[in-house]
Amino acid sequence: MLIFGRADKVYRSQGTLIVEESKFPFNPNKYLQTFEPYPDHKLQTLLYLNSLFASESSLDSRTWFAIPHSKKAWIINVKDRKTGETIKTFKGLQTSELEQYMKDNLERFAQIVAGQTQPQHHLRQNKCAKCRVENCQHNLSPKR
Repeated sequence: MLIFGRADKVYRSQGTLIVEESKFPFNPNKYLQTFEPYPDHKLQTLLYLNSLFASESSLDSRTWFAIPHSKKAWIINVKDRKTGETIKTFKGLQTSELEQYMKDNLERFAQIVAGQTQPQHHLRQNKCAKCRVENCQHNLSPKR
């Protein structure tokens, strides 16, 4: 399976491969009371941590390479859209549980793409407005 994306930062420190992502939500204050990043954000960093890399955007697998490491870590910075100031930072190491979480999500994604299962609805109006699922019977987006 090829999933194409661009991490904000990828680097290695003392043998640890680190992927750092910054998020610029419309309402950063909602993160002040949270102790964990959203699952989708964590999944994104896990996918990057377990990927091959390229110095330029390329779908040519001959240009891809691994970054040697002894451990994997992720950092998610929640930033204010206007000022760029960091509101909250989440950090963690990749564990076997997180690796299994990533694999389970990839397997579910592959099953959805192959038509073997249906996606679960998020039941959130804000996401419905941006959703691209055709013929959704749950469409909660506001009517214009």
